[in-house]
Amino acid sequence: MKKLNHILLIFFITLTLVGCIDLEEDPKGLMAPEGFFETASDVEAAVYGAYAEWVTVQVEKYYFLGLMLRSDMVDIGDRNTDGNRIALNEFSMDAKNSLVAASWERLYQSISAANTAIQGARSIEDEAAVKNELEAKARFIRAFTYFHLVRAFGDVPYLDSPIESAEAFDAVERTPSDEIYQYIIDDLLFAKEYLPVKNSPDVRNIGTKGSAATALAEVYLTLERYSEAATEARYVIDNAAVFDYNLATNYQDLFNAEVIASLKEPIFTYELKNTLNDGNYNQADGMINLTRIRDLAPRSLSVAVPSLKVYQSWDDRDYRKKVCFEDTVVYNGVVTALVDAAVRVPRPHIAKYFRYPGPQEAGDDRSSDHHYCMYRYADVLLFAAEAIAESEGATPEAIGYINQIRARARYNGSTTTDFPADVPTTAISTDDFIQLVREERRLEFAFEFKRWYDIKRWGIINEAFLSTESMEPHNVDLNRDYLFPIPQTEIDVTDFIQNPGY
Repeated sequence: MKKLNHILLIFFITLTLVGCIDLEEDPKGLMAPEGFFETASDVEAAVYGAYAEWVTVQVEKYYFLGLMLRSDMVDIGDRNTDGNRIALNEFSMDAKNSLVAASWERLYQSISAANTAIQGARSIEDEAAVKNELEAKARFIRAFTYFHLVRAFGDVPYLDSPIESAEAFDAVERTPSDEIYQYIIDDLLFAKEYLPVKNSPDVRNIGTKGSAATALAEVYLTLERYSEAATEARYVIDNAAVFDYNLATNYQDLFNAEVIASLKEPIFTYELKNTLNDGNYNQADGMINLTRIRDLAPRSLSVAVPSLKVYQSWDDRDYRKKVCFEDTVVYNGVVTALVDAAVRVPRPHIAKYFRYPGPQEAGDDRSSDHHYCMYRYADVLLFAAEAIAESEGATPEAIGYINQIRARARYNGSTTTDFPADVPTTAISTDDFIQLVREERRLEFAFEFKRWYDIKRWGIINEAFLSTESMEPHNVDLNRDYLFPIPQTEIDVTDFIQNPGY
């Protein structure tokens, strides 16, 4: 096999983790970790480097944006934007798509960094508990990253150690998805055993027992191993007090950068810092200006906007709708509906990212202190409801979990309303309840980078894009469009077979 693209297999890690972890040392990685790492602090720096690869322009501007656009809830607003974005949104992209290539590159850099840290943890002289926790932190982010790669691309190269020779490069091949899933499960089980209950201090952008179990629940759901998914979700719920997890009282607070760090709902987070804006770690084209209303604020692009039917079909009584959308603006001193405003994209916009960005001491209104929740406690409750329903039926326990989500949604920030009503604990079929859970996920996690992978794991691409009920109709190919193409830059230098249809 020809040499794999150097982008895929990076040797060196020279990163800094943003968010609440304050790492003074430079994260380090080298081809031969056993010859470089001497102390636990050295390994810890490399571990943080693996997590830091996620907090980059390539993930927020390319990967997260791509996941939003691929869903049936987000459309292109200003069509003067980059054609790669339009092609991904409209299922017409090819293997040269820049969003896909950047996503592949950055996710593999995280894996490379994690592999280096794992080898380092195994090579140093220290107590077993210290070594195991360091390895567990690295194996968690490796599993989390492969879980994203395998869902996005299908069979991908599985690398579990640093590449130390040209022969090792040449031996790399695409690994079958079912094998990758087993490696992911193995990593997460190890992480669940050896990660701490909480980090010290209690930051949530590094893996813990609770985040490992939450990821396991989603992996098992994806594999339709529902009993195991229910077990992992129940484990988190039963230990919620120990893990310090609970639903936030006010749904809006989850998208308020000034308060989210104090909430108990986040389980695993992607943390931004407005004062850190250098190189790959800047927010110059992040969610704020990609979703903010063009023509009303400087450097606002209206790229990713809600599909209009999503807004129109969402019940006005649901407080989450108010949190998710900006539908009016003050225009020429008058409060005006966005659909009537003289702006380039006159439709409701996604408000979760630009409404409450937190203090912007750096002076750049595109940057924030947001904590994007990769997992939050609401995920666990709905994972549990779905897994129990699929394996045991619409039990009172499963119904109780969705009702916790609905009870929170009834609080509108000042008073408690009567909408959405609880799901009754009697006279509902299992099939109907599963559909309710799916709809609850769609609303609860609107615009949070989750919807596309829900569509994929439920196998509903035709329903989502071709049916009369579609929120965002597109022509889709069932045999092609569940997967992204392998980037052409990789195909050109390997013997990899491209995904079908590309």
